[in-house]
Amino acid sequence: MKSSDDINIYKEMSVLVVDDNKTTLSLLKLSLEDIFDKVILAKNGEEGLDNFNKQEINLIITDYEMPILNGLEFIKKVRQANKTIPIILLTANEDYKVFHTALNLNITHSLSKPISPDAIKNVLFEILEPIFLYQSSKKLKKEELHTLQKLESYHKQQHTQAFLKEHQAIRNDFYYEYYKEQENILWYLDGSYKPHDILSGDTYSIRALGKDRAFMFIIDAMGKGVSASVTSILASSYINHIIDTKDFVFDMFLRDFNDYIIKSLLEEEVLAVVFAELNFSKHTLCISSYGMPPILMCDKDNTLIKIKTNNLPISKHNHSFNIQSHNIEDIEKILLCSDGLVESSLDNGELYFSHLKQDFIRSKTRSSFLKKMYAKVPNPDDDITLLFFQKRILNNKEMVYKECETRLKEVDKCIEDFHTYLDEKGIDPIHTAKLGMIFTEMMMNAYEHGNLGINNEQKRQFILEGNYEKTCTEKEQLYHQRLIKVHYFVHPQGKGHCVKFDICDEGEGFDTKIFKKLIFDTSAVNGRGFKIAKKMVDAIYYSPKGNHVILHKYVPQAI
Repeated sequence: MKSSDDINIYKEMSVLVVDDNKTTLSLLKLSLEDIFDKVILAKNGEEGLDNFNKQEINLIITDYEMPILNGLEFIKKVRQANKTIPIILLTANEDYKVFHTALNLNITHSLSKPISPDAIKNVLFEILEPIFLYQSSKKLKKEELHTLQKLESYHKQQHTQAFLKEHQAIRNDFYYEYYKEQENILWYLDGSYKPHDILSGDTYSIRALGKDRAFMFIIDAMGKGVSASVTSILASSYINHIIDTKDFVFDMFLRDFNDYIIKSLLEEEVLAVVFAELNFSKHTLCISSYGMPPILMCDKDNTLIKIKTNNLPISKHNHSFNIQSHNIEDIEKILLCSDGLVESSLDNGELYFSHLKQDFIRSKTRSSFLKKMYAKVPNPDDDITLLFFQKRILNNKEMVYKECETRLKEVDKCIEDFHTYLDEKGIDPIHTAKLGMIFTEMMMNAYEHGNLGINNEQKRQFILEGNYEKTCTEKEQLYHQRLIKVHYFVHPQGKGHCVKFDICDEGEGFDTKIFKKLIFDTSAVNGRGFKIAKKMVDAIYYSPKGNHVILHKYVPQAI
């Protein structure tokens, strides 16, 4: 929960609450009055629209089922006037078509009724900061540098810029993108970076080296504050520049890097770093680690393998390096991390290091590992940077395979079959509804954006002009022979089930590198359901072309 000081920064905002239930209106009014300057109430969509048109509103919370003008009709009219205002939809309706329509209207979030004050506030704190930043930017343009004249606002601006600068040093060529080693073997190359302070001594990158190699590193500049952050950014920027401009040879790179970085180090400064080159065709992992925690690997039998550091930390007095090569043909997951992970303390004073191995062994994905780790260490003592690589072998004979032509009727039938399959596998109704909503969105992406070639802006324009269905019908005549191919599978995992599905279209694809913009601008990615899916599944990966998406979701045992 945020502090009262954090809440006060949103006091200049106004929220419109639309609901025909007096009890719900009263509950929301009490919950929101200590956050927003103005809480405006409306008992139906028509009254809500009147309020929206007459005064400045920063956020809308609306019910779905209301007389005169229901929630979706109300949202549609709002979107005709304002395409960006955040909207939270409240509903007790679990019909996936309602969620699909709401997603197409670009709602920001949805909550199931009955709701609680804490549920509302938790959602608000996820979406309030972008609203605040937008309001602040408008005010900054109007008042020019007035805000920066206040010391606190100036410091906030500097912190934001420092944070963005650190993230610019991070390069991940596989960001939400899988690597195909063979036709039936995929690699997921994931990173996770959570700085303890604004100025962090940690950074990392995962880089593609041609068609069959990847190079990655984690840098941990020992110390705190500006000095460590500057060293970390200098080192990572130099490495990424070398990869972008030269043919990469591991030992030559290490020699050049050591010569470069020791000139930037202070007399007593120390740099811990791990470099790794993954060769997919030769099944090798070459390691040069300087005072970093051991690298952990698990083979196909889930046997743990530990690779210890093979160099002293880099300093002005240490120029030497060693490289070790390891066969990874039978390896199915790999973990590299900085010492912030292993040295963080649990509530009982114990170091997380004593739990690291078991959590890694028991984790199928980066997401499941992070859940286990943050459950034990919710507030780490230092920066947390890790790389989690997972091999996925596509050889499950029980996987359901479907394909359909690019016709809306066939797409609807495929969506219906997926719901039926989840029901037959015993997935509870709530998770079935959520997974069905994501599946529907991804199928519609393959249909609209993929095979029919309708981008998001075109779709919105067609809807506003009333030509959407006509346009889709016309494009179906041209592209109906393009197929949408679907695989899905549910299998037991722990005390629950893992649901996996992938959808592939035959369209032109899109540039998946756009996803990195989410680090800097949460409004930068839209039109492919990515933000919604990212929040609701454990893992999501696209092909480099962008026409194939794979999703994983762990469903716990129903209580």
